Amino acid sequence: MKASMNYQIERPYQVFSKRILRVVVRKFYLYIPDLVLITLLVIPPYKSEQILMIVTGLVILGFRDLVLMRRSIYYLNQFKVEEQSVKFSLIRYNEVVEDHENHIANVDIEKGSQPFRLIIKENNQVVHQQYAIGYWTKSRLNELYEQFHNLKQDVTLESMFKGHMMN
Repeated sequence: MKASMNYQIERPYQVFSKRILRVVVRKFYLYIPDLVLITLLVIPPYKSEQILMIVTGLVILGFRDLVLMRRSIYYLNQFKVEEQSVKFSLIRYNEVVEDHENHIANVDIEKGSQPFRLIIKENNQVVHQQYAIGYWTKSRLNELYEQFHNLKQDVTLESMFKGHMMN
């Protein structure tokens, strides 16, 4: 049995700035409060307390962007399973910085709940957490998780039966 799967992110998602902009465009409704506050800031005159409240609101909303960017710095570039070998690579900003290759028995994927993410482990050590941001939507991460666990189960069953048939 030849078990294989291959997930490769699209070219525009490999560039950090384009990756962030695509998230903003897809979730434009999250940025409506920002536009309202900026519009209010532009329309004078206000008392200093009102200006301080508007700026405070913008700063609070700015933390959302910092969290988004922080979670997009390291990004799962490729996840590939061939035979019993798992290969995956991570990009940092725009460049591939980590290539991993290991036997399928030594790699595991777990689901994180809030916010939705996949946790990739190698030899029981967390290597990467991929959040549902940009290319990696919740449905794609679910699909990757399900397909990987089905392949891993098939490979494990095949190994068990081969071991007993050889003896």
